[in-house]
Amino acid sequence: MSEETNEMMQMLDEHLTVKDDEGRPVLQVALLATLYFEDAYKREVREAVVSCCEDYFRRCGHRLRWALHPERRLMEPYGKGKGSFPRAWLLGFDEDESFSLIYHGAEYDRGANAFFASALGLPRRPFVQLGFFRMAFPLLWFADSSESFPEVMLEVCRKLKPVSGYGGIGAVESADSSVSNLYEPVVYQWAQRFPGLEADYPTSHSTWLQEGRCGGEGIKGVNWLTVLADRWVQEMGGLDKIEADLDALDPRFVVHRFDGGIMIQAGPRPQLGDAERNIWPELYVKLSKYLKPIRITKHRPFQYAGPGLRFDLERSQAWLRRFDDR
Repeated sequence: MSEETNEMMQMLDEHLTVKDDEGRPVLQVALLATLYFEDAYKREVREAVVSCCEDYFRRCGHRLRWALHPERRLMEPYGKGKGSFPRAWLLGFDEDESFSLIYHGAEYDRGANAFFASALGLPRRPFVQLGFFRMAFPLLWFADSSESFPEVMLEVCRKLKPVSGYGGIGAVESADSSVSNLYEPVVYQWAQRFPGLEADYPTSHSTWLQEGRCGGEGIKGVNWLTVLADRWVQEMGGLDKIEADLDALDPRFVVHRFDGGIMIQAGPRPQLGDAERNIWPELYVKLSKYLKPIRITKHRPFQYAGPGLRFDLERSQAWLRRFDDR
């Protein structure tokens, strides 16, 4: 393990672990990816979502403990109920039905764990709505693996053809809002200290990705891995221009291509930064500024109102532009 990785792990162990009063993890830091896609009502898109879930089960199913039952909307033991086998029921849904998938490896059914996958798809409407797919892995899951986190994320991109997305170090919260709401101030504090940490609320983001840039669509922002569909590639001047621009900004940027878009990798490993020491993830700052023309600037509050410092309206929008003045 490199000295930089060692330091980061020590920092995470010291500052980024939260358990409830009974000692159960309710907030977890992990490698986290979120990808947004259109037309979730279409069978071929749902087939892609199911395939992505099955790929995750193949890698991490032995570490999962819970799955969401599609009708009862309650967590049930993974592998022992309907929720664990989305291929058996999701592809039969009508276009006017939404779907929600949640899987995690916490011992507590309302806990949080670095083994986590979820997806949301909305029914057919006369206007565009975005669905999302998320997956998480322990920070060092790929350290001794024959595959890498960027490779796994690219595999999902090839299947889902996402509009946009991001992957890096992020906060995984309980899927139960009654639990996650209690610890929202902690996520806010983490995000203030560690600017490379992804504060992620995709149910809310999916709406504002459609109207948060002068009333139109845009991308949320950047992380270690940043996914852009062809529409954004063209708006930024085309693939050749992006590759040339990024190489001029910093040769550590790598552009991965897939059918339908690109994934920009900001260096060989994710960065957290530390605002208390005035350390900012250099490549994230450069990429965020470069992609500013297509980033959203408006968003409703990330978190619910309540006691303590949270992502209210002003703080949420400030977080979206946190790299602009660096």
